Amino acid sequence: MHENPKAATASTRWFVYISAVLLLIGAADAVQRAVDSKDHSLFENLTAPYLSFLDDLFYFLDEGSEKITETCRSDTKKLIDLAQSGDTNALKIFDASGKASSGILEGAVYFIGFYSECVKTIVHSKESSIHSKYCLINFNASTSSHQKEVPQASWLVLTQSGHPPTIGVCIPFSCSTEDVQYATNASLYQNFKDVDGHVAVCHTDQTGMFKDPGAVITFCIFLVFFVIAIIGTIFDYVLERRSSSETMNILSNENNKSISMAELCEKEDQKPKAPSLGLRCLLAFSFKTNMSKIFTVGKGDGIRAIHGLKFLSMALIILGHTFSFATTNLFFMNPGSTQQAPKDFLTQILANGTFAVDTFYLISGILVAFVTLKGLEKTNGKLPLLYFYFHRYFRLTPLFMAVIMFCAFLLQYVSSGPNWLQSIEMYDSWCRQNGWINALYLHNFIKTENMCLSHTWYLATDMQMYLVTPLILIPLYRSIKYGFISMGAFLFATIVTTAVITAVNHYPAIPYMNNILPAELVNDYYKNVYIKTYCRMGPYIIGIAVGYLFLHKKELILSKRTVAALWCATIALGLIIIYLMCQPIKVYSLMLKQQHTVLCSIYVGSIVNSILSCSLFVPLSRLTYCAYLIHPVVMNVYYGSTETAVMFTPSFTIYTFLGNICITFVLSTFLSMLFESPFVNLEKAILTRGKAS
Repeated sequence: MHENPKAATASTRWFVYISAVLLLIGAADAVQRAVDSKDHSLFENLTAPYLSFLDDLFYFLDEGSEKITETCRSDTKKLIDLAQSGDTNALKIFDASGKASSGILEGAVYFIGFYSECVKTIVHSKESSIHSKYCLINFNASTSSHQKEVPQASWLVLTQSGHPPTIGVCIPFSCSTEDVQYATNASLYQNFKDVDGHVAVCHTDQTGMFKDPGAVITFCIFLVFFVIAIIGTIFDYVLERRSSSETMNILSNENNKSISMAELCEKEDQKPKAPSLGLRCLLAFSFKTNMSKIFTVGKGDGIRAIHGLKFLSMALIILGHTFSFATTNLFFMNPGSTQQAPKDFLTQILANGTFAVDTFYLISGILVAFVTLKGLEKTNGKLPLLYFYFHRYFRLTPLFMAVIMFCAFLLQYVSSGPNWLQSIEMYDSWCRQNGWINALYLHNFIKTENMCLSHTWYLATDMQMYLVTPLILIPLYRSIKYGFISMGAFLFATIVTTAVITAVNHYPAIPYMNNILPAELVNDYYKNVYIKTYCRMGPYIIGIAVGYLFLHKKELILSKRTVAALWCATIALGLIIIYLMCQPIKVYSLMLKQQHTVLCSIYVGSIVNSILSCSLFVPLSRLTYCAYLIHPVVMNVYYGSTETAVMFTPSFTIYTFLGNICITFVLSTFLSMLFESPFVNLEKAILTRGKAS
């Protein structure tokens, strides 16, 4: 009897199916037995201690000790009960606290949670409503012998990553910082034994601006300036329209008859007189006039390359601050990468970006020499010192004080975030305490540790250099010999002083922006060398020499071969400055900046001169002072408002830099029209009050 092939095939197929199912069941059972026999701590070793820390923190706030205030204990208990019953808002409070996630072995240990969810959530109970606030807790790991016996992954992160964790916790508003600190200490001891922690900050949204007298007064002052500017703009348009109408009437009579040139001149003499002093002071605030002065581009006076130098130097400063402020005020998921960045070859321009400040010293020296020496030629060598100093102070201070007032009293209400209070500390509390020192331009000598707008140390040094400028310019006007002797004496003094201070304090010749030296040594260098006038005056003196050269540049004749050789030397010295941070290179940096600017002016056909003299740079150059004042404020508003940890990459830095520079110059345009240009116009209006016709 023959076997049915189809039946045999079907039987075989079912046998295979049943065998496969039995094998799968057996394998699953074997896996289950294997899993049951294992300790379920593979992932718990990474995250369980942190979650347990959060649980215990709330436990100690609830029932931990009598050291916790009664209201805090009561609100915490209500919050826990509501969360356990499934109340959504109560769950949001716990959800907003930071938890460990992937990447902690790479240093991603900033568990900052969800700030907005925390501070905007209100939990309603039958008795009352529970508001919440956000706290940042910084861990500080120590090394203990008994902890080394249990090398948990979480412990290895604390001791080896170099970045102890920071955890954001959302707690009832009634809990004080002391309550949170006690619960933190108890919970850390319970879970990590030898890990200390401190509550860095506890806060919520900065509200109630109109309950702050300082903020109200500052807001009203700014509002008055804005209203005056609007009125001035309206008057400006009205006067322009009236002037245009009267001009048209002069050009055509009632019968459309021809008019002789003599009659036209006679009618021109019959035009209304110039506006009164009061009206000119009002027109000084006109947005129309001030915008025109910023964006109007003329032929210039032959030093057009300075505009390009100013803007590009400002851009380099903003780029460096984009990186440095980010490392201070942002939470990075890969903080190790930020430490490696200054060591890379291509990023040395960031590490040594501080040389861009020397460019501004050079430009300042050029301009003060060029303008003052021309003025001395008109006054037969007489320099009105009172006006010389008043002009400088009146030119810089109004905008400077406006920015300080905004930072001191209004900035805190602009935004909020996990790291908001720390990111604005040097602008907020420090300006309220020490802003008056900035008005005296002595903040690079007095209370430097808590300097208001700490980046404006440059303005103090520049003003102090300006005060001693007559000691160089007056001799230089009378005799080039005596002038260069004076410049040589100042230059020698600043070089020797810097060298002595550096040698005595054993400051190494490395970039200011680095992670090689202890922070204490870098801060000491900043205080004793970096922000001191007598250590930074070199480029300013060279600038005065270059300004004198510009005034007499027709006497300087260089061949194309010489110019080409100097360009090669300039490029070589520039690379040396960036990539070989030796102390003697500071001398060459002065030579570099002198050669670079002189070559741009003399060799008019050069490509570099064409680029730096581009008309696009002229209005941007006029905004660099305002941009310099506000750009750290702009970027720290963004950094302090960021609510998540970010990934550091070169593309992130470039993208952030482009945003920072665009927003900075847009805001600078408005602030310049409101606080900078009006005071320049006021000075001219007052000085020409008797000359108006």
